[in-house]
Amino acid sequence: MKKYLLLLFLFMVLFSCTDNLNKEVYRYEFYENSDLSVSQVEGSYLKYGIISEGDKVVFKYNYVAEDEEQIADDEYSESIFFYIDSNIDSFNFVGEDLLNSKTTLTKYCFCYFPSSNEKSVDPTGAISGKKIDNNRWSIDFDITFYGEENRKFKKVFILNQIN
Repeated sequence: MKKYLLLLFLFMVLFSCTDNLNKEVYRYEFYENSDLSVSQVEGSYLKYGIISEGDKVVFKYNYVAEDEEQIADDEYSESIFFYIDSNIDSFNFVGEDLLNSKTTLTKYCFCYFPSSNEKSVDPTGAISGKKIDNNRWSIDFDITFYGEENRKFKKVFILNQIN
């Protein structure tokens, strides 16, 4: 009888875990003592950010779409990066500030993003933020990337460490 109960328990755990693997995931985090570099994918309008050690505060939003197990290569995720000077407690970025803060949307998927003058435009919109405490920032974000892709949210970003 104990074997059957153990088997039933393991069966329930296994299926409850697999249900959680295929949900959408949103992550809002920031990194202190960091820097952000931005590069462009060769032959594409798509840019990507890389976080490294430095003297800035780098913010990263990450979205991972729900995976459809029956469809091959449908995985999709995206990240948004930007940084601020480490000595400020609030900010409001528009126009040139968005370029100076290296505001970047990066997509990760089996997709093709060919070079295009129409898509090679600078981000537009606004980002504002206020430090809540040493571990949290409140960020209000409304930016259009690549001329047509808007991302809008108001979230609390949590302190994380560079791996």
